[in-house]
Amino acid sequence: MTEPTETTPASAAQIAALKALRAALLAQHKVLIDYDRQQYEAVFGAVPTGRFVQLFTEDPWFRWLDPVSRLIVALDEWQEQEPPLAEAGIALADEAARLFRRTGGEVDEFGERYLLALQKSPEAGMGQSQVMAALRATPQSPAPDA
Repeated sequence: MTEPTETTPASAAQIAALKALRAALLAQHKVLIDYDRQQYEAVFGAVPTGRFVQLFTEDPWFRWLDPVSRLIVALDEWQEQEPPLAEAGIALADEAARLFRRTGGEVDEFGERYLLALQKSPEAGMGQSQVMAALRATPQSPAPDA
């Protein structure tokens, strides 16, 4: 089998796996938004839906979710390519793995807040399981040697 290059089209299996990953990420993103909204409202009081949409896009409180938002958009853009390219799909799966497979080391704001959400929200824990299952089925770069 030949190694994929930057111009190798993605296989049907890779496209399907990345679509499943996107669906899991989108569902987890919604859970995290709902969780974070509850945390925000516990501090600042109830927020009407229209105002919340504005807060979500503008308030620094919610910036920790930006990496997931950008990843979902990047997956959408990848799927719209004609054809989607294998290497680019692998890079997106690698990014999802980096975000959701925390193995210690330096933790950024996303990692800290995500861990807290996993500890406090059963829905986030279930969503993490779905993301991990999707990642297991998605082609990624080989793990570096230990």
